[in-house]
Amino acid sequence: MVTTASTSATAPTADLSFDFGPPPPKFTDKYVEREYVKERLALAYRVIAREGMCEGASGHLTSRDPVDRDCFWVNPYGLHFSRMTASDLLLIDHHGKIVMGGKPHQQRYNAAAFIIHSAIHAARPEVDSVVHAHSPYGKAFSTLGRNLPFYSQDSAVFWKDIDLYADHNGVVLSTNESKQIVDQIGSKKALIMQNHGLLTVGGCIESAVSWFMLLENECRTILLAEAAAAMTGSKPVSIAAEVAQFTCKEIGTEEAGRFEALPFFDLVEEECKGAHRK
Repeated sequence: MVTTASTSATAPTADLSFDFGPPPPKFTDKYVEREYVKERLALAYRVIAREGMCEGASGHLTSRDPVDRDCFWVNPYGLHFSRMTASDLLLIDHHGKIVMGGKPHQQRYNAAAFIIHSAIHAARPEVDSVVHAHSPYGKAFSTLGRNLPFYSQDSAVFWKDIDLYADHNGVVLSTNESKQIVDQIGSKKALIMQNHGLLTVGGCIESAVSWFMLLENECRTILLAEAAAAMTGSKPVSIAAEVAQFTCKEIGTEEAGRFEALPFFDLVEEECKGAHRK
């Protein structure tokens, strides 16, 4: 059994609240918004690459198209995340057809991206972005076949908002399996895919990337904490349910997720000198 921290009888309360800065930009022209969404998605790929969370050609990030919300933008298959630009991205409809975008020599995408992401976008109209990559600590933790324990404050953003998909059948190329994945994640923001990796969703690409990065780092924390505890014969201390619930209410929101990712997006945009916009 995991040890749980002792708490007082009263639930935590807040005397102050977080200021998550200005909201995302609003657009009157959907075609201008489309270009913005593409640029942010291309930048998101570069963020994931910079943080060492991609592997080869595996993984995919998608954003719903503001002009045609039944379509979504995705990376061309085989282009390294660190090189992604807005003009590289492909617009895919929910039949798997490439509608537009991409370079002439890059007119293909990862079939698993369509199978997984199209099902989630179709089932979750409030979800505009989905992130799945084969990150090292997420993959390692996924082999344990268990849902996330709540050892740290950061883990609380996933309180009652994450699940485990345990029915791994290899590369996801079946619509039957994508339906199972959709059913398992339900209305939650994150999913641990056993023997596979992590998947997160958000109302924008920034929040989806934020949840993915937080979950990857939490998997690393869990592996380190449990290894250290095993050496001493002790158990990690879980945060109490009321503390986790309070913390999630404060920093587990869509606004908080977007804000958490902005420093990474700003840094990578500066480092690449705006190359993602090409």
